[in-house]
Formats: sequence, C-alpha cells, structure tokens
Amino acid sequence: MDWLTQYAWIGALLFARLAAVMMLAPVFGEQAVPATFRLGLAVLVTATLAPSLALNAPAAPASIPSAIPLIISEIIIGLIFGLGARLMMSALQVAGATAGIASGLGFAQQIDPIASQPAAVFSGFFSLLGLVLIMSAGLHRIMIEAAGDSYALFPPGAFPPIGDATQFVIDAVSSSFRLGIQIAAPVLIFSLIFNIALGLVSRLIPQVQVFMTAMPLSVMLGLAVIALGLGGGLMVWLDAMETQMRLLTVR
Repeated sequence: MDWLTQYAWIGALLFARLAAVMMLAPVFGEQAVPATFRLGLAVLVTATLAPSLALNAPAAPASIPSAIPLIISEIIIGLIFGLGARLMMSALQVAGATAGIASGLGFAQQIDPIASQPAAVFSGFFSLLGLVLIMSAGLHRIMIEAAGDSYALFPPGAFPPIGDATQFVIDAVSSSFRLGIQIAAPVLIFSLIFNIALGLVSRLIPQVQVFMTAMPLSVMLGLAVIALGLGGGLMVWLDAMETQMRLLTVR
C-alpha cells in the first residue's frame, strides 16, 4: 500500500503540471478541442513521462493539507510554460487585426474558431494558418518535450522564482506584439503610401470622387500585398515560435 500511495502521489504531481501545459499550449489547448480529449492526452503524456521523471519526485506528504502547496506550485509552473507558447499565438491575432484595419476590412468580422469569439477576418485566418504550420513543422512535439524538460529546470515540488517567471511572461508579450506588427508591416506601409497618394489626389484634383474609389482599391491592393508578404511573415513567426519552445528545453 505504501508503494501504491507513492505511485499515485507521483502521478498526481506530474499530472498537475502537464495538464496545465496542455490546457494552454497551442494546438492542444484550443477552445475547439474537447476538454475530454485534452484531459485524456494529459493522462497519456503523464503515463509516458512518469517512468523517467518519477525519480525526481518528492516523497508523499503525511497529510493532504501539506500536499496542496506542492500541487499548486506544479499548476503554476505548467500555466507559465503553457502561457509562454499561447502568447506567441496572439502575435497572429495582432497581425490579423492590424492588417484588417490597414486594408479597410477591419469591420468585417467572423467567429474566430481559435478564440471562440468574434474577431477580424484576418485574425481567424492567420490563427488557423499558425496551427497548420505548428503541426506541419512538428512544434507540437517540441511542446511536449519542453514540458518534460521543465522538470530538470524546476524539480517537482519546487516553487518557480517569481522574478524570472514575470520576466519570461513580459518578454513573451513584447515579442508577440513585435512579431504581429512585423507580419502586418507590408500592408501598413502600403496603407500609409496609399492614403498619402489619395490625399494628394484629392487636393490636386478636387473633382475626383476619392471616397468612391478609395475603398475598393484599398481592399483589392491590400489583399494583394497581404498575399505577397504573408509567406515570409509566417516563416518569421514560426521561427520565433520554435525559438521560444527551444528556450524551454534543456537540450
């Protein structure tokens, strides 16, 4: 019975962190993914990694109240790791919203299947492309690898340093916003040049109905610029996402 109790304690301790990562990480933690699937996947990952991680687990506490702080610390560590990857996904939503406003389609909205709420058309489109790229590049496997390697950085039962965790989240937020603007930079530059040209035309030739022709041209040319620069922008984002995942591993 002592051996069974220790094994159940190790499983619960590992499951607390891995389940928190799976609930927030891209691909695994999407709102469209059923909660039962995420729960089953967390159990499967825990059972797979438990033999190699069980040696670092602390002994089972004598009472349930003394085990609660250890479980909470594991959940916090998992949320931090999952949030770091989730924040990088927000770069695509920033890029989609910025591109929509710059191209004149900012008011066109649809239900974003990733965020499960109304969002700009380009935000949902970019988010879906990001998930496809993550699966194609195999970054979902790196996320699981990073979750397993996190036990080398933060042993089970060890509370993460608040300062380092805060700096990690701040860097992830700033990087995601910067990447979003970089992805939408071509259409932003086009929008600036296009609006300046329209202003000059309206001043030089007042008879031209600028507002009647500006919107169709802005939408068509904006879509063309987005199509031309989307590939390079998403490759930059994918490389940044992989770098973020590699930072969480010890290899």
